Amino acid sequence: MKVLLTGIVGACVLATSACTNPPEKNTLKLPYFAKTDCELVYKARGTQVIENFCETDWKPVKLYIKDQKYSVDWIDENTSRKIFENGCLQSGACYYELKMDGFTVNGRFAYAVDGIQGDFTFEIDANENLQLLDQTESDLSS
Repeated sequence: MKVLLTGIVGACVLATSACTNPPEKNTLKLPYFAKTDCELVYKARGTQVIENFCETDWKPVKLYIKDQKYSVDWIDENTSRKIFENGCLQSGACYYELKMDGFTVNGRFAYAVDGIQGDFTFEIDANENLQLLDQTESDLSS
């Protein structure tokens, strides 16, 4: 009887765990990777963000994450152009952090350029609508 009860409880635990969602993956950090004549590329483990400064008639920012492609407008064009023209203040000072929530991308862009540091948090939905959630900026000299 005890063995039968243990077997039933074990089967119920296995069935329940097989039907629940796996825990969310951690946020992926994409550091600045490369600059071409027209693009800034942020990349890590098969995920990348490409900001295009030449072909800006269409949505200039492309995100490739988990076999999905998102095309969106600038998060902050002036900041991206400063980084494109002047580079980041130091290695690792400019990066994206991305996390998938279903088909929604939750992201953060952090930067330090021209004596200023800041970050933007944003969300991109499945229809490629970008929403800026928060923005901070501070002077590094103070």
